[in-house]
Amino acid sequence: MKIKEFISIIESRIPNDIQEAFDNSGIQIGPFDQEVKNPLLSLDLSEEVLKKAIEYKSNFIVSHHPLIFNPIKKFLTTNNKTKLIKEIFQNEITIYACHTPIDKIQDGLNDYFCKLIGLENIIGIISSGKREIYKVQVFVPETHKDVVIDKIAEVGGGWIGNYSECTFSSTGIGTFKPHEGTNPYIGRHNEREYAKEAKIETVIPKEQVDMLIREVEKVHPYEEVAMEAFPLFRPVFPHFLCRKGELSHTTKLIDFIERLKSRTQQKTIRYNGNEENLIKRIAVCTGSGANFLSYILNEGIDAFITGDVGYHDFQFAEENGINLIEITHNNMEKHFPQVFKTFFEDLELEFLSYSFSFLNEF
Repeated sequence: MKIKEFISIIESRIPNDIQEAFDNSGIQIGPFDQEVKNPLLSLDLSEEVLKKAIEYKSNFIVSHHPLIFNPIKKFLTTNNKTKLIKEIFQNEITIYACHTPIDKIQDGLNDYFCKLIGLENIIGIISSGKREIYKVQVFVPETHKDVVIDKIAEVGGGWIGNYSECTFSSTGIGTFKPHEGTNPYIGRHNEREYAKEAKIETVIPKEQVDMLIREVEKVHPYEEVAMEAFPLFRPVFPHFLCRKGELSHTTKLIDFIERLKSRTQQKTIRYNGNEENLIKRIAVCTGSGANFLSYILNEGIDAFITGDVGYHDFQFAEENGINLIEITHNNMEKHFPQVFKTFFEDLELEFLSYSFSFLNEF
């Protein structure tokens, strides 16, 4: 599989267009015209990760945090990032970042962390990024129905939630009359043809409609393909920045903290509130989510777990009766490699993972 093909598959399953405005997910360097070889997954892209990729003979690195997050104004020979980027080009390694899209998407990092700590009845909160969905209909001879359905799936059509290849087919009789200058697949010039056809219906995000039409036309046997595409007023599929869920039973704050230590392997945890407080309803935002505290107040939760929490964040939580719990940024998101892989288990790719963190605990 070519790197460009793999990137198209990634973005059909973890849509890049739902990233936050501040983000820089997507292709960072490349793509080089190569077959994907030993793709390497990591939380960050550091010198250590690059060395490991070269050792593994990997030509494709997917990191959670973008290597290039803010604009680079200068490439100085004394700068470590400059040296890193130079080595990436020398080894022709394509770099891709999958940041806020995999935080927000269903079964992404937020959902994984919620399940890791034992939450139930998990739902999204604080919506952000809605995709306009189109229905596409194509009429095809019954003999070519599976070919078209395969192509729809290949280009990312037919995704509803975590179900793929969703289509509906119905059969009927199509009519047409080929005229001079045409090259009909079936039928004769100047005679009406009656053909047994299938109407295949599917859904796809608006920005992928043109690609789907082009690709279906390549495998469709007809010279002129009858297709329709129109927006669905049903729904846009929302994505959410945070999650909330429930513990199976009410528990003391201090007991929950002990559970978090065990599940996250974090040695010390900062939090506010009385250790005897009873909690059940928990909100989660992997990474850095303290800026969502004011929104969380309206969600009826007892505790909020996130990273990068400041002193005044704890003070705000205390004043508003919420137990704010800090799990470090890297400990919440270190599971990125295994989460990313779950979206591509059907592909014949052997993913490699390398965990490295510059943040230490003692």
